[in-house]
Amino acid sequence: MLTKVTMKTITLVTLWVLSSVTMMSACQAHNMQTKAALQKVPPHEPVIIDNQDALIDAEFSLKINNIVVPYNVFSLFVLPEEVTELEIIYPQPDKRYELYENGAKVQKSEDLTWHWRAADEPGEQQLTIKSQDGDVSMTLNVFVMIPAEEVQGGRLKYYHIGPYPDESEVTDKNMYVEPNGFIEVTKANQEKRLSPHFKLKEFTSKQRSGYPKFVYLRAPLLLKLEMLRREMNMNDIPVQNMVIMSGYRTPQYNRAIGNVKFSRHVYGDAADIFVDNDGNYRMDDLNNDGAVNIGDADVMASVIAELNKRSEYKGLIGGLGIYGPKPHRGPFIHIDTRGLKARWRKP
Repeated sequence: MLTKVTMKTITLVTLWVLSSVTMMSACQAHNMQTKAALQKVPPHEPVIIDNQDALIDAEFSLKINNIVVPYNVFSLFVLPEEVTELEIIYPQPDKRYELYENGAKVQKSEDLTWHWRAADEPGEQQLTIKSQDGDVSMTLNVFVMIPAEEVQGGRLKYYHIGPYPDESEVTDKNMYVEPNGFIEVTKANQEKRLSPHFKLKEFTSKQRSGYPKFVYLRAPLLLKLEMLRREMNMNDIPVQNMVIMSGYRTPQYNRAIGNVKFSRHVYGDAADIFVDNDGNYRMDDLNNDGAVNIGDADVMASVIAELNKRSEYKGLIGGLGIYGPKPHRGPFIHIDTRGLKARWRKP
């Protein structure tokens, strides 16, 4: 015989079960309605990019020795038979990549890492990294340099380089390291891209000579130039054309124009630059005040100052010089990657 308490318990349990069933049925009905509604929404149209060349970032970053490159095209400056470690970082998930040298696959040292050896003679090579679907994700234009030991009497193949400061004059041997080799610049290769927006010919010394010419260049400078260019565009300072007014200078040319002996230009990590979107070979009016003056160089310098605050920029810190206009040229800024901050301003 059931007591009143037992009957009450059975009733409560029954009500709870019925309530749960009702809620489950309601949820299922809601889910079915939501699914039906979603099926009625047309899928997003695929994004089609006509100008693939405008995408300058690779789908991963590549660590080359001690620098990290995010671009789909970059350059590598090595000596004959020099071994370079190439490591993919931040790869796309579930993707495999292969390295090719002039079309031939290079064996991995370990997953996503290669120890690549340059040719035994100076010249040019090309490395490409492709995903398993065959798409080229990054191109490295490799310049196997002529060793500096081949400079005789201050000349290399009749090109006047001149002497570097004597070792006894150098106070900081880590900061002022003589070139270990030189890139040969010819009519055939001068248009080759070193990075998405800069070509080999833009960095050659301005001294008068025929071909071949020779250049010494350090890769961090290219990273700094590309980073500055991008940051300016992202801050609504349009840059279609950034001019390298002066890149590498041979010691001979640097002395001829009266510059300081220890100029960063002779050590391959400096550039004098300005923005010239209208093509008149003068700085543009970047601050929109109706005039071209040192204030426009200040605009470029202010972007460098902001980049200095970022952790990813630490390896690119260096000199920043601000120059006002002269009768023969407009204003510009000097940048380099010497490893410590140096600041100056010349109206």
